[in-house]
Formats: sequence, C-alpha cells, structure tokens
Amino acid sequence: MERIRYLALLGRDTEALDEGFKLLPHTPDRRELLLVLAQINQRQYRWHEAAVLHEKALRTVRSPEEEAYVRHHIGRRLFDEARFRAAADEFQWAADLYRVADQPELAEDNRQAMRHALQVHGAERGAGRSAFDLS
Repeated sequence: MERIRYLALLGRDTEALDEGFKLLPHTPDRRELLLVLAQINQRQYRWHEAAVLHEKALRTVRSPEEEAYVRHHIGRRLFDEARFRAAADEFQWAADLYRVADQPELAEDNRQAMRHALQVHGAERGAGRSAFDLS
C-alpha cells in the first residue's frame, strides 16, 4: 500500500493504479486501498471512477466511525468537483456519524468542512445571480 502512495506522490499515477488494482484482492485493508485509488482518480478529474471506488469503500464499513471516514472522503471529492451543496451534505453526514461514534473532534472538523462548503456554495450562487442581474 505504501508503494502505491509513493508512486502517486511521484506523479506515477498509471503505475500506482495498476499496482493498486492488482493488490486489491489480496489486501487486508481493502477500504483504505479503495480510498487511495479513488484519490488518484480524483486528482486526474476522473470523477466517475473515483465515485465508483468510494461506493465500493462504503460497502466495506462495519461501524459509524468507518462510514464517517468514507463519507468525509466523498465530501472532499464532491467539493473538488465543485458540487458544494452535495459536499456539505456528506460532511454533515460524516459529522453526525462521528458524533455517534463519540469522536467529537472529528465531528467538529466535518462540521467546519460543511460550513465552508455551504459558504462557497452561497458565494458561487450569489456571483452567478449578479452576473445576470440587469437592473
């Protein structure tokens, strides 16, 4: 897994993806590898591929804390996609799950991410309206 992270850091994304998918059936930490592969796709603006990997990662969760971790990653992808409202929803979901899992610091981190996504969403919508305001 570390080799895949290093390859990605070196910009050798194709090689990292190839090795990651070969390792996937054999790794004990399938969720983390799926999230790493999703992040590599995300950096290449391959949103659909990243989303599919995120959905597969969601199927591996066994606790609210694990689901919150994946939801946070989904929120980051949606934010990068400029889908700020959807990102805010995922961050809120992650915050709620972390709260249930008695992880108040992580819950607050996700609430802050949610507020930021909503702020960007509001600014984007406000800028879009003023560009067409003819009065």
